[in-house]
Amino acid sequence: MDLTAQRLQVAASLKGLERRLAALTDSLAHAELLITLEGHAASATRRACEAYARIDYQTHDDAETSLVCLGVIGTNTEILRKAHAVNKAKEEFKALCAPLHRVQVRIPVKGEKTPTKAMSAMRVILRNIQRSDLNLLAAYRKIPILDAPPATVTYTRANTRSVYRKTVEEIAEMLNNFNSPAASADREKLSNLDRRVIHLALVKARYENIRANILYARLDPKGRGRIQISAELPLIYAAGRRAESPEVYFPTEGEKDTSSRRIRESKLEAAPFLHALPVYRYNSTPGRGNADI
Repeated sequence: MDLTAQRLQVAASLKGLERRLAALTDSLAHAELLITLEGHAASATRRACEAYARIDYQTHDDAETSLVCLGVIGTNTEILRKAHAVNKAKEEFKALCAPLHRVQVRIPVKGEKTPTKAMSAMRVILRNIQRSDLNLLAAYRKIPILDAPPATVTYTRANTRSVYRKTVEEIAEMLNNFNSPAASADREKLSNLDRRVIHLALVKARYENIRANILYARLDPKGRGRIQISAELPLIYAAGRRAESPEVYFPTEGEKDTSSRRIRESKLEAAPFLHALPVYRYNSTPGRGNADI
């Protein structure tokens, strides 16, 4: 695969995203804000700007994680416009990069048993543009923007995992990007699978999902009085001239919402079906396969 064109597009898109992030955080740093952030109030604006801007891994950061900063920011419409511009740039960057995660390319390596090593095309591109420290999860993660001023914001924590319903053919296509004994064994498993089984579950690792339950001070443009959204970055909204800060309730230590976990796990078999990919079979009524699940 020739990565030259993709490399130029990724580099240009990333620079555009970083310019929009810089414009947003610079405006926030010099604006009068209604801000309530978890932790010390004295450094709230600085910490909010750092949370929005940090899309690189720091020295001691764990992989596949990103900075969490809870809070609510009321600001003016111009800054809100810049937040929307950041989200648009994030959406465009993700649309460009996501397909490259599924493509495996072989690159030369030294000191290994084989002369080449399979790697995601996206990671190869990041190496080439000297951005291996880019935290893609943070780069993709949008700023939560509210369409109306909130009256109350209540945070909760939930230990969840993403489960994607895939056809057997889609799983087989994904396995074609892997060249390992485990992948070969998985391909044989799929070929011998009961033809009545149509769908399998691709399961991602568990993560802590922080949600904000928002009660609006007035209805939003869609006529909603309350919403629930994922919110690991500070919520932001247009405050207006005579706005008041909302009541904000941050999660207490150890508070968990496990209801969705119990419901979802009951639909999957306990042990994984494949090994090269985290794929599970759905529980099904004997003799019917899982076509109707």
